[in-house]
Amino acid sequence: MNQQKDEHWTKQDLVELAKSQKNINWVILISIGVMFVLPVIIISLAGESGIVTTIAFIASFSTLVWIQVHSVYKLAVAVRSPAAFYIILMIIPLVNLLGLLRLNDKATKMLQASGIKVGLMGARMADFDKIS
Repeated sequence: MNQQKDEHWTKQDLVELAKSQKNINWVILISIGVMFVLPVIIISLAGESGIVTTIAFIASFSTLVWIQVHSVYKLAVAVRSPAAFYIILMIIPLVNLLGLLRLNDKATKMLQASGIKVGLMGARMADFDKIS
């Protein structure tokens, strides 16, 4: 469990971790928004039968899924966790949000253990100039 404390984290590792965490924070916000907005869009488009609307919906949803998977992979690698496990969690609705929050929590704890201040949307990049 204390494996992270025994590992050596270079400044570049921490910068990569902070960037990945910022990305995952945006993905979390977008996911929460989509959970509330997507049903409204589907209901409002229920009367429409256009192929263009269907294609646009599939394309935008696929893009969101790709961004989630890519961001989860990058952060899982940065926190040195099994990326495949978290990517599989992305398939399950609501559980995917818990997986995103867990990864974010791990990243926050690792950055704070290295003396980096972490706010709501991630680490302050100015703090990286202070570490060697």
